[in-house]
Amino acid sequence: MKKQIPLFFAILATLFFTLTASGQGEWKWAHYWSGRDGFLTDYYNTVSRTAFDDEGNIYVFGEMGGLSTFDGQRFQYVNDVPAYSLNRRASLLAKFDTLGNMLWYKVVKASTGAECFAHWMEVKDNRVYVSGNYEMDYVDYNDGYYINVWSYYFDTLIRGVQVFEMPVEERTPPYKAGRYTYIATFDLDGNLLDNHFVEARARRISGGGIRGFEFLCNGTGLGFSPMHIDNDGNTYIYTKLEYAGFESDPYTIIIDDDTNRTYDLYLPGTNSVLHTGMMYKFSPDWELVYGKPMVHHTEGIATSWEWAHDSVNQRYNLYIQGMSFDENDNMYVSGYIRLDLYEGWGGELHQYPIHIFWDSTHYATILDESSCQNMPFVVKYSPDGEVLWCNQIYTMGSDNPNNPNLATAYWLGCKYSDHHLYLIGKGTAAIDGIIYFDDTTHILQVFAPFNSSNSCNTGFFVGLDSETGQYVNQGIVPAMRAFPEVFPAVINNRLFAYTKLNDLNEVISEWCTNGEYIKSDTIFSSNVLEKAAIIARDDGHLLVSFRATSPVTFSGNVSVNCPTGCSSAVFALYHNPEFATPYVGIADRGETLSNLKLWPNPANNILYVESDNIPIDYITIMDLNGKTLVKKAVGDISFTVDVTRLPAGTYLLETVREGEVSVEKFVKTNY
Repeated sequence: MKKQIPLFFAILATLFFTLTASGQGEWKWAHYWSGRDGFLTDYYNTVSRTAFDDEGNIYVFGEMGGLSTFDGQRFQYVNDVPAYSLNRRASLLAKFDTLGNMLWYKVVKASTGAECFAHWMEVKDNRVYVSGNYEMDYVDYNDGYYINVWSYYFDTLIRGVQVFEMPVEERTPPYKAGRYTYIATFDLDGNLLDNHFVEARARRISGGGIRGFEFLCNGTGLGFSPMHIDNDGNTYIYTKLEYAGFESDPYTIIIDDDTNRTYDLYLPGTNSVLHTGMMYKFSPDWELVYGKPMVHHTEGIATSWEWAHDSVNQRYNLYIQGMSFDENDNMYVSGYIRLDLYEGWGGELHQYPIHIFWDSTHYATILDESSCQNMPFVVKYSPDGEVLWCNQIYTMGSDNPNNPNLATAYWLGCKYSDHHLYLIGKGTAAIDGIIYFDDTTHILQVFAPFNSSNSCNTGFFVGLDSETGQYVNQGIVPAMRAFPEVFPAVINNRLFAYTKLNDLNEVISEWCTNGEYIKSDTIFSSNVLEKAAIIARDDGHLLVSFRATSPVTFSGNVSVNCPTGCSSAVFALYHNPEFATPYVGIADRGETLSNLKLWPNPANNILYVESDNIPIDYITIMDLNGKTLVKKAVGDISFTVDVTRLPAGTYLLETVREGEVSVEKFVKTNY
């Protein structure tokens, strides 16, 4: 019989998973930092990025609030009370060994009128590269200048008396008032080797002829600002940009306060606020090689008479969610576009299909009102900024006039590995709405259709061919509330994603990169919030990071006593030696995969099985360790199996037909 491999397998079984690993995996340690938030909903304390170096040491980059503590103990980065007590968002870079010991840390503390965002970190060639936002602020009193509060930039405490005793020509960032994006380089011992400050001036000019200041990298809530250092030492930054103004008004970039490195960029014009994506490339000598919008032009969004100052009819908000790169420094940028085209926002003034052009030939397509809300995209760029290919998720909403928008999906983070690009996402579809990739032969197998009493989200990953951008496969996490977070991890043909199944249970979901579900490990129970991510190392280490607002307990007596009532940044190391070797999937174990039809899958009580024209002699139901649970003679081409008494989980259905053995996977659920 012809061997047929399904595109994906039925997977995650229940809302309350217990640890299903072989017992070899364990949590090694966990740490947290915390501090005062402006308001609880500000969530000042969070991890932005984590990384391993070649020795397995761990680097953590994120943000923290005022009166900051590490594992409950006060940070000692500065003894000056004003700098320590300042209740504004700050940046924190720290290094840990594999035992969890902190080796060193660096802090950037913003002034009273600003917050300091931590955006991106990359560890490459024994260097640590970070980027974030920094603001120096002081005011003029009658008796002279005075800095509102003391500031802190990595190893340097900055006070008013220091700044104004310096000659004017030496008052450059970070000693000069202004808003800057910083890009800093450290060696692995924490020594600051190099830093640069990029100032951006807004294009909208006020009545007094004054332009405001912007950050090159936008703050939290406006999308990620990923950064990459290529093999030639060039720096790339992708960021969301919020701007307004006429086409004749320049958006100006100034590097290191150097007038010889001042660049005016003329962006498409609009007199309304526009959120777009920008891509920048800086040479090793920190000259701006290019700075340009990711969107080339649009078609079908708005008429020229509606937006008189909009030369390309742009009316969209673009959010960048992740970036990965391959060995040739090609870059894969993922995110989503939201368009205000529904009723009350000019919905009658667009025309489907809408096209978002990345260049003159590559574009994304908006097909209906459903996909206007969140249109997930991924674009592959060469190091020269050339678009090599693009892809997206397509959604078709419900035909119900009362609920036309109930098909939506997100691509979030992306990860390149072995000539494939893997993207994590989530989706929800109405009963007559669909979510698909490339074309309608590749439909996302959502766990259950949306209805008024059960808003069901399906977490998933999608594999694309990195050379062509075409769809390869998918894997899904059916659950009542599956929220896969931003960054997936790929090692040894295993893909890991951090997933929230309900209010109390978080899991690491594990797939084979061919789409086969392997297992999910429950990791803790807490009111954990957003910003979760996972990275992996081929020796079997996983580093998970997230944000919490109360104590968190892991298995194996590992816990962090995060204070209740403010946010905390949490990161924990998990190790499983199984992960150090490639996963051997079902298709590689000598069994033949059949074209049996199993439904529903997941199944609650009754599993329906249908063969082709060859009767099935008998079946065996086994767990994933090969233990036989049910064995039954059949003698027919279709039949039912009562699975009511099986515990929730993932099982193998082995069938024998004319002496040939084949295997399929199914999921038993309790809801």
